[in-house]
Amino acid sequence: MAPESPRSGADGEVQSEGIDALSLGILEDRFQRVLADNAKLTKELEAANKELRVLREDEEELTMTWKASVAVASRQKTTAHGLARNAQVDARARTAGLVDAARHAQELQDVHRRLKSVNRQLSFAQELQEKQLGVVEQKIATRSSRARRIEQAIYRLVVEAQSESDLDEALSAAVARGGPLLRSVLAREAQREALELTAQEEAAHGGGAADDA
Repeated sequence: MAPESPRSGADGEVQSEGIDALSLGILEDRFQRVLADNAKLTKELEAANKELRVLREDEEELTMTWKASVAVASRQKTTAHGLARNAQVDARARTAGLVDAARHAQELQDVHRRLKSVNRQLSFAQELQEKQLGVVEQKIATRSSRARRIEQAIYRLVVEAQSESDLDEALSAAVARGGPLLRSVLAREAQREALELTAQEEAAHGGGAADDA
């Protein structure tokens, strides 16, 4: 068998470095898109919460107006009854009081209708917000799971590359190009792996101690 030429080995190394760099670039681009989607969903949720607060404030204001109108109408009805017991000289005043009472009663009905309308809007907004919240939570969970898989894939690629001595320089360059985000992902995955190994060792020691007992 003829020995492999140095040029062929160098070409293979360059091609491997290009593939590794492309893989890391694609994974980082996907991760950035996931972060952007999460930020957008968070803003949409904040906007829905703000709209719900405004509707609740409107409901409280209309409720206070309705209660004030009830009190005014009650006082005016009492005044009208008192005028009815007076002499006929007070008839015009009694009539005016009845007209005023009728007007306020109409205002009270209008306020009550508005309150019912606001209440329906509030119920609809709350139901819509709950649905949106469920959708957002599901999307966040899906994107978090996808981001977790991407981080694990990146970590596995780096671990596999570390086992190849001829890839040390390419790996260092790729990690440097990845910046703080890539280093953070690698550190987090390494910490998780260490915790899992520690938990497995503790479980194994605990099982052995139980068998000895």
